Amino acid sequence: MMQDYIKKIVTACSLSKQEAIWLLEHICQEKYTTLLIKNLTPEQELLLTTYLDQIKKENKPLAYIIGWVPFLNLKINVRPPILIPRPETEEWVNQIIKRLSAHKDEIKKILDVGTGSGVIGLSLAQAFPQANVVALDINDQALQLAKENSKNNTLNNITFIKSNLFEKLENQKFDLIVSNPPYIPENVSPSLDTSVLNWEDPDALFSGKEGLDLITKLLEKSYNHIRLNQKLPFQLVIEIDKTHHEIIPALASKHRLNCSIEKDLFGNYRTAWCIKKQQKPFNY
Repeated sequence: MMQDYIKKIVTACSLSKQEAIWLLEHICQEKYTTLLIKNLTPEQELLLTTYLDQIKKENKPLAYIIGWVPFLNLKINVRPPILIPRPETEEWVNQIIKRLSAHKDEIKKILDVGTGSGVIGLSLAQAFPQANVVALDINDQALQLAKENSKNNTLNNITFIKSNLFEKLENQKFDLIVSNPPYIPENVSPSLDTSVLNWEDPDALFSGKEGLDLITKLLEKSYNHIRLNQKLPFQLVIEIDKTHHEIIPALASKHRLNCSIEKDLFGNYRTAWCIKKQQKPFNY
């Protein structure tokens, strides 16, 4: 019975029960509720063994095996080496949506810098259907995957552009800019899980010795692409490393931005919420 398979998976790979269910659904191509009183066929048993070996011996992430992850109200396809969306990112994107819900009419243009699978831009395109979303990435594989996710989730108010940061945007301005850039310090590399190091694109993870190379450029160039809007409590949100909580406000101030740092659901410093210095203080 399926409960026995779940126990086997959880014991073998330290996956959660929910993750075990997703794996079984992927193998059987059926919803778990229809599988409760069934056993796997010999072919499915073999496939399960193959997947468990990939997880245990190759450290292959489950998301790359089943090919998708849930993210807010979306189903996001993932493929190596494009970065797998994380719960920490899902949390702050959800916070953006909640905090700006009363300001929807003020949000006409949104920019997602370094879109990867497209997950952030697509979530905001769904939450703010009146807005036009522009999503940038320098990686052709990422852009192809993001376009696929846009089509699969039937979101048409988003445009994808190959661009190194803002280089293809000229003088365009946006009401909201968001980014989950590479930010991990290079010296942290040995401590990362092999499922990350062996499978995900290092260019989407690391950005210089301190992890600040791309974030510094992002803060420097964002000011000229933010449309002044006195009614919005923030206009630039960046995911950061937990070691950046002191230096980023100083960097932001240098580039005429006020910045507040917030922690994630695990208690780690995770995001920088910024606004032009001329504007009012944050008021959610």
